[in-house]
This record gives sequence, structure tokens and C-alpha cells, in this order.
Amino acid sequence: MTTPNHLDVTLFGREYRLACPPEQQDALRQAVALVDGKMQEVASKGRQVSAERAAIMAAISLAHESLAARNQGGDSAGPAVDNSAIERKVDDMVQRATDAIDTHQNALF
Repeated sequence: MTTPNHLDVTLFGREYRLACPPEQQDALRQAVALVDGKMQEVASKGRQVSAERAAIMAAISLAHESLAARNQGGDSAGPAVDNSAIERKVDDMVQRATDAIDTHQNALF
């Protein structure tokens, strides 16, 4: 049950209660919907995916999209930077996270 200073949300089929002042609850609902959608997108791309893996991949993907938008003029708060260097770093992080998760999951089975 959502209370004045808490918001109950569902991410990837799991329920969470988040501390949130009433004036920020709509924005938080939008953020949750964005993250949940990205997690569902990650999960739909292949084999069975744990919530942890979906969350990591969604976070990296959203960060990458945010940086790309900022560098293409979507955010005037900072100077443009070399996208290719950022993309290589993000791709490397994604691969390392995938390898680590695969290793951990393979050790369990």
C-alpha cells in the first residue's frame, strides 16, 4: 500500500516499497516504468534471465542511452565528449558484467 512518503512499485515482477515524498511520486513512477520496460526488453532477447542480470543490463543500457543523448545535444548541461570512447567503455562493461553473471550462474548449475 502506498503511503504519503512511500511508493509501492513492481519491477520485473517483484514488489518494492520506496521512500518518496508525494510531490516526486509521479516522476518516480515514470522512472520505474522506464526501468521495468528496459528489464523486460533485456529478458525478451534470449534465454532465461535473472532479475539481477536484467537489472544490471538495463542500468548499463539506460546509462549508455543517457550519455549518447547528452553528447548529441540532448542535455546542454555539459560539453560534448567523444562518443566512441564512451561506447567502447560501456560495451566493455556490458561484456564484463555478462561474463561475470554467466560464470556465476554456470557455477550454480
